[in-house]
Amino acid sequence: MRTTEQAVPGLSARQRLYGIRSRVRRFRWELATGGRPLARWFPRTWFTDPLALVDICSPWEVAWVTRHAATQLRGIGAVVELGPWLGDITAGILDGASRNPAATDVVVDAYDLFVFDDIEARTAGLPLEGRFHDGDDFLDLYRTRLGARSARVRPHQGDVLDATWDRDLPIEFLFVDVAKTWEIWNHLAATFLPALVVGSVVVEQDWAHACTPWIHLWHHRWRSHFAELEQVPNAGSFAFELIRSLPEAAFEPTSMDDFADDEIEAAFDWAASLVDPERRPNVRAALVQLHTLHGDLDTASRTCVRELAASRIDSELVDVALPELAARLAANR
Repeated sequence: MRTTEQAVPGLSARQRLYGIRSRVRRFRWELATGGRPLARWFPRTWFTDPLALVDICSPWEVAWVTRHAATQLRGIGAVVELGPWLGDITAGILDGASRNPAATDVVVDAYDLFVFDDIEARTAGLPLEGRFHDGDDFLDLYRTRLGARSARVRPHQGDVLDATWDRDLPIEFLFVDVAKTWEIWNHLAATFLPALVVGSVVVEQDWAHACTPWIHLWHHRWRSHFAELEQVPNAGSFAFELIRSLPEAAFEPTSMDDFADDEIEAAFDWAASLVDPERRPNVRAALVQLHTLHGDLDTASRTCVRELAASRIDSELVDVALPELAARLAANR
């Protein structure tokens, strides 16, 4: 990755090192709580790059994709990243691929709007405050952060709902961080998933989060076609490997009405079981969010109370699902 001075010009040395002590403390703590297998792959730029403070992904996710690209890519298909944000995951993939004789020619197809929508809130109080604005195009910044690696990236700028892919072009590695609505997920399922081949790996970055319950429902329904690889340490991502070809039915659009109550409960019991206890309430929060977004506020309320009784206070159940439910209950009075 290029230096911070190149990516964000005009920062003083002190500004570039902002928060380094807290980052070192966090690294040491997370190293001891599951990060050791990824230590050699950890991105060292995370300690001094101020843009790392606003990154959506964990540096451990960067370390995981770096290790995967270096040790597991076989050159059997394309590498696709859906929602690369500022490029840390992209850089990790390419850094790993450069160490893998089977993947040295890898090119990342990166799909994003490449337009900031909440950067002002993310940078408030940081040395970066005032440098970026909501509505700004950040494709050039993405390329700058990648440096020489940008020659091995095909950015696809635009609404992901307009994204296309030739299903006859196999995908070996798919990193998903853009399935923020059911409509988007249905489009991704119809567009990219048909290109998966046996041995392909899919990483769901939003697995241990409250706001994407459709991915849990889909993966539960088709779970017999995947091996459950692992949760990325110190992060919410979960990786799956396709072990049996998916049927055409897997690519058809779904809605809440396509899932019976018992299948929904089973899906989230299973989805929560795949992650560590710390992040399990985030997956349970997705069940509450599912009913809330569907407009079934009665079921959402009863589910929320049940989950709160068994959950930690500091989780997305409290921070995300409960406020959304409260707002919709208030609006329905």
